[in-house]
Amino acid sequence: MCGIAGALVFEKALLAKDRNAALEESSLRMVDALIHRGPDDGGLLAAPPIWLGHRRLSILDTSINGHQPMGDANGRFWISYNGEIYNYKELRSELQSLGATFRTATDTEVLLHGYQRWGKELLPKLDGMFAFAIWDRNERSLYLARDGVGIKPLFFAQTPDAFLFASEIKSLLAWGMPARPDRDALQMFLTFGYSIAPSTGFEGIRQLKPGHEITITVDNPKPAIARWYRLPYPDSPTQWSRSESSDRLRSSLDRSVKSQLQSDVPLGAFLSGGLDSSAIVACMQAHQTQPIHTFTCSFSEASFDESKPASAVAKCFGTDHHSPMLAADHLDGLLRVIDHAEDPIADNSLLSVWALCQSTAPHVTVALSGDGADELLAGYSTYRATSLSNFFSRIPRPIRQRILKPLLRSIPATETKYSASMLAERFLIGTDRSWPNNHCSWRTMIDAEVSVRVRGSRSEEWIQRGLDAYAGTLHDAPHWLSPLEQMLHMDLSFHLPNDMLVKVDRMSMAHSLEVRVPFLSNAVIETALAIPPQWKLHRQRGKLALRDAMRHVLPSDILSRKKAGFVIPIESWLRGAWRDLLRRVLNEEFCEETQMLSWPGLRSLLDQHSSGQRNHAYALFTLLVFALWWRRWIQPNPLNIQFPRQTFSRPTFPTRVLRLSILHEGNDGK
Repeated sequence: MCGIAGALVFEKALLAKDRNAALEESSLRMVDALIHRGPDDGGLLAAPPIWLGHRRLSILDTSINGHQPMGDANGRFWISYNGEIYNYKELRSELQSLGATFRTATDTEVLLHGYQRWGKELLPKLDGMFAFAIWDRNERSLYLARDGVGIKPLFFAQTPDAFLFASEIKSLLAWGMPARPDRDALQMFLTFGYSIAPSTGFEGIRQLKPGHEITITVDNPKPAIARWYRLPYPDSPTQWSRSESSDRLRSSLDRSVKSQLQSDVPLGAFLSGGLDSSAIVACMQAHQTQPIHTFTCSFSEASFDESKPASAVAKCFGTDHHSPMLAADHLDGLLRVIDHAEDPIADNSLLSVWALCQSTAPHVTVALSGDGADELLAGYSTYRATSLSNFFSRIPRPIRQRILKPLLRSIPATETKYSASMLAERFLIGTDRSWPNNHCSWRTMIDAEVSVRVRGSRSEEWIQRGLDAYAGTLHDAPHWLSPLEQMLHMDLSFHLPNDMLVKVDRMSMAHSLEVRVPFLSNAVIETALAIPPQWKLHRQRGKLALRDAMRHVLPSDILSRKKAGFVIPIESWLRGAWRDLLRRVLNEEFCEETQMLSWPGLRSLLDQHSSGQRNHAYALFTLLVFALWWRRWIQPNPLNIQFPRQTFSRPTFPTRVLRLSILHEGNDGK
């Protein structure tokens, strides 16, 4: 796993006297901004008009042979690549049969030869996670691509002088891109707690959507963006039985895990004690002769703590288990999360994932995770809740508004995980919306009533725009999908890449840790999309096919355990350890400065939550993240909040520069 960055500089900028030295310096700053993603090695190809950079986290062929950017034997094609290709050995054999000669044992060189041989047709052959850039010196063209479901990130920007790209936003800022807020994107953040691709919170900085590619040439500086991937649904609904569904899922997951155990460095697994991570650990241990390392986080708050079920699974499979405690005063961690997330993201499990990765990285360089299973196999309670909200919406509106809603909101606020008051608040968000927006509304962080108070009269317009974007992903879905499958399609296309995968990538790479997601391999996705819906959600119980697949492998209490999630106790922390910070950053001056929030409404939220009158934890955490993000990235920090500086527990190596002369049109590249 690595970081990539680069700049394609347009002709007029290259003509400026002594410009190349300055461009090289800017490119080096871009690459060095990603050193946490690749402390083991760094390289920069300086071959005007291209500056192509790389930071390496060595996983396969850890020798110097894996140095990037990597060029072919003739020096025509150069690649900078972030990711892992799990079927690279099969592709390597195929390419060798076609005459390719390999100098390394890396998957990077397989990508390079594959692009030489097949061009863009290489992409559908890949099974893995990736974002890469390939420079063709003969055609003077740059090609970038991102994996189908969006596991690995890729950002880009265009100035009058250059096209820029990088694995992280801070790399583009290091080039000199101004850190200005994109207010429309920030309104979407205040709706969902994350930006919606291709937007970011920064004006002029975009993210390539999952399954898309970019081609840009020196002669035509306008990026050509195209889609190369769509979810691999069958042509029509399958008629698989319950047993056939579980057998196919178990086989594909086992093959996926086995293929993702390829590594020349130590690897382990995240283990929450839930079904998804336990299934991954079971498959891993079946293919290992030595105990694997497993990791979870524990909380002092009993209802949030998953250490006991995780320890039970670890004991069952004889893993070497680690379970550090996450402290309630984890302010330092919160500030680090804001710094490494870059784009504002208010998924409160960011902090627990940060702590998990921090405790994992000293032991292993690669960890496997259960992410993606909920969106593929109906693991979230929201799928059942949507059915309940449909029933609720059929009750006459006067009864709902005057009796049932006040009754639900009268439930006392508590500080337990998924408290009744919090669930009631979340449930009420979507009950007045029609299909499919009622499902999409589960992901909103500030409900319509509170939003009007805090964001003003246009808030409903912004919420509706966000819900329309979420539901709009159905335009790409097969017509025959059931309502459940439509919900899964929306979450796979929208929530998973914009939130869940962003969270895991940023928090893991902040600690130079590679996280692999076996549930998102080609084989598992294809299998899961074909499983009939009744074997996903059965009698209001999700992931039936996975429970069946693991029935003779996992303990019965793990198979029957409800999904717990990895959230932190924000209700109590916002009333306790974080209360002073909340009041410091969310004030009248901040509302006036941003011109996006109303102080009277915000003040009432703060007062109601701190007194225990109402539970506004999700809304207030979203606003807290917004304020801290603004102070870190947009405006000077008048509150003297000290964002921690990046530190490394392992040696980091400098970026080496390879300088090549400008090639003129018609040069053969040798």
